[in-house]
Amino acid sequence: MKRIKNLTSAVFLLTLLIAAGCQKESNPVPGDKDIDNLVISPHFKYETSKHINVSVTLPYTVDYSSINGKVEIFYLFQDSLRIVYTGLCDTKGVLNATVSVPSFVKELYVKTLAGVKTIDLGKTLKSSLEGGYSVNFGNDIDTLPPRTIGALKFSQLTLIESEPNFYYSGWLKSSSNLISNGTFDINDFRAAPTWSSPMPIDGRWYTTNEITGKAGRAIDPTGTSGNNYVLKISSQGFTYGGVSQMIPASAGQLIVATGKYKTGGLPAQKYGWIYLIPYNAGGNPLAYYSVINQSNPTQWTTLTVSATMPAGTAKCQVLLWVNNYGGDIYYDDIVVTGPNPDSDKDGVIDAEDEYPNDPQRAFNYYYPSNNTYSTLAFEDNWPYKADYDFNDLVIDQRYKFVLNGKQQMVDIYGDFIVRAIGASYKNGFGFKLNVLPNAIQSVSGQSITQNYITLNSNGTEAGQEKAVIIVTDNVFKQLPHPGTGTGVNTTPGAPYVQPQQQTIHIAFNNPVSIGELNNPLVNPFLIVNQNRGREIHLIDNPPTTLANLDYFNTGADASNLAAGGYYKTANNLPWAIELPVSFEYTIEKEKITNAYLKFANWAETAGNDYSDWYIATDQGYRDNSKIYSHGSK
Repeated sequence: MKRIKNLTSAVFLLTLLIAAGCQKESNPVPGDKDIDNLVISPHFKYETSKHINVSVTLPYTVDYSSINGKVEIFYLFQDSLRIVYTGLCDTKGVLNATVSVPSFVKELYVKTLAGVKTIDLGKTLKSSLEGGYSVNFGNDIDTLPPRTIGALKFSQLTLIESEPNFYYSGWLKSSSNLISNGTFDINDFRAAPTWSSPMPIDGRWYTTNEITGKAGRAIDPTGTSGNNYVLKISSQGFTYGGVSQMIPASAGQLIVATGKYKTGGLPAQKYGWIYLIPYNAGGNPLAYYSVINQSNPTQWTTLTVSATMPAGTAKCQVLLWVNNYGGDIYYDDIVVTGPNPDSDKDGVIDAEDEYPNDPQRAFNYYYPSNNTYSTLAFEDNWPYKADYDFNDLVIDQRYKFVLNGKQQMVDIYGDFIVRAIGASYKNGFGFKLNVLPNAIQSVSGQSITQNYITLNSNGTEAGQEKAVIIVTDNVFKQLPHPGTGTGVNTTPGAPYVQPQQQTIHIAFNNPVSIGELNNPLVNPFLIVNQNRGREIHLIDNPPTTLANLDYFNTGADASNLAAGGYYKTANNLPWAIELPVSFEYTIEKEKITNAYLKFANWAETAGNDYSDWYIATDQGYRDNSKIYSHGSK
C-alpha cells in the first residue's frame, strides 16, 4: 500500500468540513474550569502513570553464575496484587529497571528469592540510579554464628523493612517443603544441649537447653496466624537459644528458608533470626547464613534467607534463634525449599520459571499489570475541536510479553475490550511496535473486514517502516449497535451491549530484546472512519508511516512535527488519554470536566495535584450522574 502524499484541495477541504459537521454538542460547564478555558503547560503529556527507576541487589549468599535471580515488582490496589515488572538479575545479582506505575501509587513491593521489601515512593532513598530507589537484600544478611551473650550490639546490621501481613508461603511454586511440622501443629519437640549439638535428619524440632521450658507449641493469642498453633519462646528476663531441624543438602544447591515472625508481651528488646547452617560430613559448620529482625513487630512479618550451599556440604541446619530481653517471640509457617533445579537449562530455576519445561520461554512481563487493563479513551474528530467526553472509543488493553531466560521477547499477547463507542464513525484500532515488520513471524486474532487495510503475509500492516498491528478495522464488529441511542454503551437508558475480549498473538522469528520497544512499549492509535491516513494517537506519540501528514496543523491541531509534538491543540489539549485502570467513562455529551471534578486541577498543575482524579470516590471528586453505568455493572 502506498503512502498518501497529498490530497487535492477540494477533497481535503470537503473532508475537514464533513468532520467539523460531525462534531457533537456537549454541555457547557459554568465558571473557569471548562476544559476549553484551562491553562495547561505545553509540556504536560496527560500521563496518568509515572516511571520509577529501581535498583535491586540480591543477597551475596547466592551464587548467580548459573541462575538468574528473578525480581517481581508490584503494588496493591483494591486488595489486589498488581505485578508491573518482572525481570532477571545479572551474574552479580543486580537488576536496574524502570517501572511504570499509576501516579497515585505510594508504595511498591519488590519480591525476590530473598523475600519482599517495600519502596516508599514518598521518601528519597540512596540509589545507584539518579532519581531512583535502591533495594539491597544483602543488607539483611548476618553471617556470624548464633549469639549467646546479652547486651549485644548489632550496629553492623540493617533494620529489616519487611511489611506486616506480607507472607509468601513457599515462593518456590514447584518445590516441596523440606521442613516437617513447619506449622507446629504437632507437639513434637526433642532436646539438644546446644545449637551445634549433633542432630539427625528425622523431621523433628530440637530445642536448646537454654530455652527448655520457655519454648514450645502455643495457640496464637491474636488469632491471626494461618492455623491455630505457633512456636512461642517466652522469657521474663534475658535469654538466648533456639529451635532447629536438620535437612538434607549438598554443595551447589540453592536453599531458601522463609517464615513468619512477630513479638508480644513485655516491651523489651527482642531479636529473632532464621539461620541456614551447612555442615560437612564430619559434622562441622561450614558457614552461617541468617536474616535478623530487630524491630519488635507486633504483627506477622516475613523473614527469608537464601544461600547456595558451599563445597563440602552434607546437610543443613535450619535454626530459629532468639535473643530475648523479655516477653514473647513467635514463629510460624516455616517453609524451606531446595535444591531448585533448572530442568530446561535456560538459567531460570524451575521454581521461578513460568515455563519450566520450555527452554525458549521463562516468564511473563505485563503491561499495565498481570491482572488489570488500562483504558484508552479517544475523541475521533481530529484535527477539529473535540467535545471532550472522551467516549468516541473506549477500549481496554493489556499486554503479556513472553520472555526467555535472556530477557528477550518470544511472544506478545494483547487483550482488547471495546467497551464503548460514542460515535457513528466506523473507526479502526491498532498499535505500532518499535521493531521491523520482518522481525515478526505471525500475527493472529485480528478482525479485518472492511477492505481498506492491506496486510503482509505475516499479519503486519503492509507499507509500514515499523511493525503495525491492526486489531480491528471497524470497532462496531466488536461492539454492535443495539438499535437505539447514540453509539454503544454511552447513552443512559439505551440497551447495554456486553463487551467481548479480543486476543491478538504476535510470534517473533527470533527473540527480541524488550528494551528495543523503548518507551512506550506500544503506540496505540485510532483510525478515523475507515480513512487510513487519518490516525489519532496519544499526545506526542508519532504517527505511523501511512498517516497523512497533511491533516496536521489544520482545524484545531497545533502539532509541531519538527519538535516531536503531535496531536495537541494550541492550549495543549489532547484527542486521546490513557488511564492505568479500567476507566469509568462519561456519558454522551458530558465533558470529562463535568464528570471528574478534579481533572481540571490535575491538568493545570501538570499532574502534580489530584493524581487520583479518576479513581477517587470521595466527595467533590466526581459527579456520578455524568458517568456511564448500566444495571449489571
